[in-house]
Amino acid sequence: MLELVRNTIPGLCRLALFLLFSSISAGVLASEGTIEGTVYDPIGDPLPGAMITLYSSDSSTARVSKTDEAGEFGFTKLPPAIYTPVAALPGFKEFIHSPLDLESGETIQISMNLRLAVSEEVRVEETPLDDVMSPVPEQEISSNILEVLPLPADRFQEALPLLPGVVRGRRGRLNFNGARSAQSMLLVNGSNATDPLTGEFAFELPLKAVDSVEVYTIPYSAEFGSVTAAVANVVTRAGGDEWDVDFGALFPSFRWRDGTVQGVNSWTPRVQVSGPLRKGKAWISQGVAYRFVRSRVREEVVGSDEEIVENFDSFTQFDWKINDVHSLTTTFSYFPVEIENWGLSVLQPETATPEFKASGWNLAVAERAATSSNTLWETLFAVKNYDVRVAPQGEGESLLTVNGLHQNYFNEIDRESLLFEFKNSCTHFIPSKHGHHVLKIGSNISYASFSGIDKSEAIETRGTDGDLLRTTEFTGSPQVGASDWVIAAYVQDQWRPTSKLGIDAGLRYDYNRITGTQHFAPRFAVAYSPWEEGRTILKGGWGVFFDHVFLHAGDFESLQTRVETEFGPDGKPVGPPLVFRNVTDPDLDVPVSRTWNVELNQQLGKDWLVRVKYQERRGNDEMIINRLEETPEGPTLLLSSNGESNTKEFDVTVRKNLSSGGRLFFSYVKSRTSGDLNNFETLYRDRRSPILLDNEFSLQPFDVPHRFLLWGVVELPHDIFLTPGFEWRSGFPYTVFTLDYRVIGERNRGGRFPTFFSFDIRVEKQLTVRRKSFRIGFQIFNTTSHFNPRDVYSNVGSPFFGEFVDSVPLSAGLR
Repeated sequence: MLELVRNTIPGLCRLALFLLFSSISAGVLASEGTIEGTVYDPIGDPLPGAMITLYSSDSSTARVSKTDEAGEFGFTKLPPAIYTPVAALPGFKEFIHSPLDLESGETIQISMNLRLAVSEEVRVEETPLDDVMSPVPEQEISSNILEVLPLPADRFQEALPLLPGVVRGRRGRLNFNGARSAQSMLLVNGSNATDPLTGEFAFELPLKAVDSVEVYTIPYSAEFGSVTAAVANVVTRAGGDEWDVDFGALFPSFRWRDGTVQGVNSWTPRVQVSGPLRKGKAWISQGVAYRFVRSRVREEVVGSDEEIVENFDSFTQFDWKINDVHSLTTTFSYFPVEIENWGLSVLQPETATPEFKASGWNLAVAERAATSSNTLWETLFAVKNYDVRVAPQGEGESLLTVNGLHQNYFNEIDRESLLFEFKNSCTHFIPSKHGHHVLKIGSNISYASFSGIDKSEAIETRGTDGDLLRTTEFTGSPQVGASDWVIAAYVQDQWRPTSKLGIDAGLRYDYNRITGTQHFAPRFAVAYSPWEEGRTILKGGWGVFFDHVFLHAGDFESLQTRVETEFGPDGKPVGPPLVFRNVTDPDLDVPVSRTWNVELNQQLGKDWLVRVKYQERRGNDEMIINRLEETPEGPTLLLSSNGESNTKEFDVTVRKNLSSGGRLFFSYVKSRTSGDLNNFETLYRDRRSPILLDNEFSLQPFDVPHRFLLWGVVELPHDIFLTPGFEWRSGFPYTVFTLDYRVIGERNRGGRFPTFFSFDIRVEKQLTVRRKSFRIGFQIFNTTSHFNPRDVYSNVGSPFFGEFVDSVPLSAGLR
């Protein structure tokens, strides 16, 4: 047309201009194109209910659609650009189509074939609220989020308290949905990563090796066993066909004392190297990290005022694509750690703290084979070794005073443990005119053992003037050891009758050798969308969950004997000493919980999403220690399965998509957690309490009635990322004691710690120099220096009774 204008005679200019504008108008009308297509299942049948996301090269906003009953979808009125369609459906692997260059007025037809997911690899990278049609409640923190979150020691565990149901206790333990820390499970690529003895998280990874952390707040899938609370599964990064070297946290945070720099306060450098051993065939990923962190007690204490943590983490992953349907993944991790002045506080100064050393390694081999287009076999073999040493640092007896534990720590542990694990499963896609099924059948066999010493020395309880009130001694051999077999089988069905309805149902069988019991655990979850557009989703579920059995339970009667002697004002014994026998109830059983939940997900406009959830968890047959001073056989410490617990939790979470880029999450949680307080795993964990109280049913020490959270990632101009983290919650409950540490009133009802408030922030800018990208920034913790104490003088005989101490101060550092 332009050439025509140039060649026309002046007398035809008006005609040329008319033709030019007509052409432009037609071009505008024809500029809008269409992309449409069909999504198929593994055997070629149309797949309804699949979520289709269309990403554009010239827009930060993606378009979303869902396939209809015929498996078809369509996007109309699209401007010319390069588009990338992505299809996702729970139970199937995400399908990313090759980029489409859409021209003016063009219509492009595509087809997308979804394959069965490998294990639970259908994940939500953007937000824990996106996977709305999956009945199983799942939340995820992906690697790109971990990279920008303010994490004091660069550990993935530090990101979990951002989730509404996860509360960090006074000494850092994580409590999921009102359960004790040992009632949850940590997996790494599906392999058990907890301490075989205590059930606590016992696995460290370089942060760069983590691809995502999936949290199943209620593990309704029958695949998950030996757990009554949440499951956190860490998925690691595999190598690719291009070599990549990634560094992080190279700058140390300096230690300031008296206005001058005195060494390093923390340093957490890490590096990740990945690439092909043979392109398209074999890959390697290697991550290493060093961590050195000092935690200072701000109040004046005797001796050192710092707890020092030092550890080294190494993680290696080999991936081998044997052929198009067969693959093998091998991982090896090594994670030694050493803690000086473990548990240091005003109430437990340096000499009364132990030194903690642990050395662990884990080897896992996973094989996957697709024997047909709709059948996937998975086999996992793993072996884990975890050695622990807890050693006193002081001399002589431990002194339990009205101002805490002094002079020496009383317990020594030197043990090694081993865990063997074998898993096998088959996932099969079953088409049906009544809705497709993804059926998974599997079995697990595990063997755990430990041996070593568990030795305690004398404890003297003294009053305000130093007068002797009680002595506690321990007699007998310190040698300990036990083993256990667990055999399990399960079947799980993911059924999608329509695009509006999803149903997950499963049944699990478990046998435990220590208790000699076997159990069946049914589980059921459902998700329903009343309307086609899927803006409203209703979820609910109910399940039975059996916990792991604490290995010490198999050797409880061999533990040292506790001997207590009371003294009068004259310094002489009052009556004979109490010699407590260790007795195991012959009807010992596996702890069990019954959990149910209801949930509403509602999208409000384009940028707002609201989730309202309520859940209850009731625990029974929990292992507790009853302190019985008067029985026909004499004083007894009875290990039984008579414990109970109860959790009720209501939470509201709101997600806001920001127009400038990024997202913000706001949550309010109202909860109440109570239960028997002499639970076995708490009394016999690696760090012990010098007092053994009568059991009570009361508030749990991590009970938080009200909690507000605000966090997110804000993308600012010039590639700057702002990550705020805000938490306000009720203080933890505590117990008030007499001079000789008997309870006044009820346990955990003597008062509460002050309201906790913390505001953390991290700011980073991405730079590119000579085609190399890197980030630089800073982070600040407890920005307002709010007083958040971790200890309280709770003995009425103390001159400081009722005073709260040991707050975490403001701290900052470069990243």
